[in-house]
Amino acid sequence: MGDGSLSQDEIDALLKGADDMLSPTTAPAAAGRSRGSIFPQSELNSIRDALNAAVGSIAPSLAGYLGGRNLRISRPFIETKTQNALKSDFPSRYIQVSMDYSGALNGRNLVVFNYSDAGSISSLMMGDDRGTPPAELSEAHQSTIQEFTNQLLSSMATHFSGSLGGGISTSPAMLSTASGGGELHVPPGPDLLKVTYDFVIDGVLNSKLYHIMEISIGQGLASVTGAVAQQVSQPQQFQPHGGSVGISPVKFPPLDEGLPLSIGGNISLILDVPMTLTVELGRTTQLVQDILGLGEGSIIELDKLAGEPVDLLVNGKLIAKGEVVVIDENFGVRVTDIVSPADRLSGLQ
Repeated sequence: MGDGSLSQDEIDALLKGADDMLSPTTAPAAAGRSRGSIFPQSELNSIRDALNAAVGSIAPSLAGYLGGRNLRISRPFIETKTQNALKSDFPSRYIQVSMDYSGALNGRNLVVFNYSDAGSISSLMMGDDRGTPPAELSEAHQSTIQEFTNQLLSSMATHFSGSLGGGISTSPAMLSTASGGGELHVPPGPDLLKVTYDFVIDGVLNSKLYHIMEISIGQGLASVTGAVAQQVSQPQQFQPHGGSVGISPVKFPPLDEGLPLSIGGNISLILDVPMTLTVELGRTTQLVQDILGLGEGSIIELDKLAGEPVDLLVNGKLIAKGEVVVIDENFGVRVTDIVSPADRLSGLQ
C-alpha cells in the first residue's frame, strides 16, 4: 500500500516468520548442553554429583598427609573444552600428574596444580606446619605431591568402582612441570572435560584444583549415576507383589530350662585344651617390710589350721578339696570333696 501501512497478508507473513524463529525445532541446540552437545545438562549434573561425592569422602583421609589440617575439595564446575581452548586456560606455571583408568572406567586423568599450591601441599607433607611453598620444587617435594595425587585419583577409582559394580585399575601416577598450557600432557581426543574444584586447606590455602579427563570417563560416570538416581526415584519397583508381607517372629529357646544334665559328645571338642591345676596349702597377707625381712628359717603363718583340707584350683577357680599324702617320697593330694556347681557359680559372681 502506498501510505506505508501493512496489509493483512503482510502482517500474517511477519507473524509466521516470528513463530518459526521461536519454534523448538530451530531453537539453539546448545541450550542445556555443553559444547558440541556432547552431554545434556542432566548428565553433566550426574557427573558433577558423582565427582562431588567422591572428593568429599576422600578429602578427610587426604588431610592426614597435611599434618591434620582440614582439607576441603568441593563444588566441581564442569566444562567441555576443545584441546586448544583448554590449553589457553593455563597461561602460567603448573605441576601436572596423570593417571590412566581401565576396567569399569576407561580413560586418562590429568590433575593440574598451580605451582605455588603444589609447593604448599608438599611443604605440609614434609613437616612444615606453615606450608610455605619453596621457590623451586625439589625432587623430594615433587615426590610428595605425586604421592598426594596418586592417593586422590586411586581413592576416586575405588569410590567409583562401588557404584559401577566393577573394578577400576590404575596406572602409576606420572608427574611433570608445565610452563603454560602448551606443555600440558592433556588426555587424547578432540574434546575433553575440565573440572575445576574449590581447594581449601585451613589456614594455608584457598585456591583451585583442576581435573582434566577424557570424555569416556565422563560418559561412564553419567550413565552409572543416572541409573542409580532412577532406582532411588522409583522405590516401588522393589515392593513385593500381593500386598502385605508375612513376617514370622524369631523364636528363641526359653532361658529358664537350665543346663542339660549331660552335654553328650560336645565335650570332646575341648578335651585337648590344657588347664593349670594348682594345690593351695593356704594364704596370708604381709606388709612389704615383713616380706623384705624374710630369710632362711623364717616361718610364715598361713590362714589354715593343721590338718585342714587343701584347695584344688583349676585356672585359679576352686573346684575341690583334698588332703596331702606322700607316695613314693612324692607329695600328692587325695580328693575328698568336689565343690558343687552352685558353689562354683557363686564364686564367679
